[in-house]
Amino acid sequence: MLRFLIRTFLCLVAVAGLRAQQTEVVLTASSSAKLVLGMTAPKVTGLDEASVGAEFTAVLRRDLDETGVIALLQERLPAEGAATAAWKEAGAQWLLSVRIARAATGDLQLDASVLDTSAEKGVFTRTYNVNRIVPLRQVAHTLADDLVGRLTGEKGVASSRVVFVRQLGDGVKEIFQVDRDGAGLIQLTRHGSLTLSPTLASDGRLAYVTYKGGAPEIWGQKRRDSPHERLYPTGPAGMMLSSPAWSPDGKRLTFVQGDRRGNTDVMVLELASGRVRRLTDGSGINTEPCWNPSGTQIAFTSDREGGPQVFLMQDDGSNLRKLTQEGSYNASPAWSPNGAMVAYVSRFEGKFDLFIYKLGEGKAYQITTGVSTSESPSWSPDERRLVFTSNRFGSAQLFTTDLSGRQTVRLSDLGACQSPRWIRGR
Repeated sequence: MLRFLIRTFLCLVAVAGLRAQQTEVVLTASSSAKLVLGMTAPKVTGLDEASVGAEFTAVLRRDLDETGVIALLQERLPAEGAATAAWKEAGAQWLLSVRIARAATGDLQLDASVLDTSAEKGVFTRTYNVNRIVPLRQVAHTLADDLVGRLTGEKGVASSRVVFVRQLGDGVKEIFQVDRDGAGLIQLTRHGSLTLSPTLASDGRLAYVTYKGGAPEIWGQKRRDSPHERLYPTGPAGMMLSSPAWSPDGKRLTFVQGDRRGNTDVMVLELASGRVRRLTDGSGINTEPCWNPSGTQIAFTSDREGGPQVFLMQDDGSNLRKLTQEGSYNASPAWSPNGAMVAYVSRFEGKFDLFIYKLGEGKAYQITTGVSTSESPSWSPDERRLVFTSNRFGSAQLFTTDLSGRQTVRLSDLGACQSPRWIRGR
């Protein structure tokens, strides 16, 4: 219970210059099956081929490999200049060709085309005019997202970002942001204090808890790209506050507020009016709220029946029911983007692992296993992966995993990280 209380009290660039012209093709490929993609070496004009290989080709291959819907052809690759039929024979269903040229101004033009190797017919054609200040790796992310979009009807997440907390020194934690591949690190807060529990609205607005004034306060943005300001309390500070979470429509914040007896309850703040409502009322710890995608229900952690468990309720506090039925310690719920699943952590033999509860089945599935601890799950925008923290290499670092747990990738080698949140863009 001590760890639970500590966790409760200490909870916690878009690609400019891309202009795409596209040829629309209706596809019937299923997002549930992996399509095998062959990829020829890019044709390069005016650039160093080694740099293109490291900054574009390698990044694109990694992005596509982690999509969950595209498998890159790795073996029996045809020779350079081979006919489409040779790629089909090797097992490729689609064949990607890319040309990259640098103009005299320094700007780039990238032409990408994909052939269906069976029909020998184009299924994707796109031209990207890229400002010279945009890194090639960002162009690779955009192309990967567009290819996934053509295949599945939903844009990929290679261009997405992860916001997280990192400890910089004794009593100092700040909020940072990295790109989906762990590059492009940006520091978002500089309060020189404990700054915790980041939450992102659908439009990219940030909110969090900071101790910059001594007592915890909820700070954030009322409008997109606006300065950070205190959102709550509007009067004198002093109460315990933690775990803010934006509603899907960005008009409300749910958060946790404590009283002098050590109890904590889930609250809701309406940003426009400043009105605050209490959703839970009772002794004990109620914490870590998160919304379902429609904004009608909230999952949260509570010890009302003894050890911490995940509960659900309506957004007005009614219809309370327990979600997790197995295990003595279940916490940190995260509702999936389509509302069909809730990820959470469960403690077993002194460590935490990630689980997913499928609401339609009424069953939980274990995602991570091993001797290390995995915590703070957050869903990718396409619902195919989770980002989380793990101490498998010592200090807590950021990792991502597919839902089978077999494709786990370290996102960054930064240590002392916590509370990651995955967002499509900000």
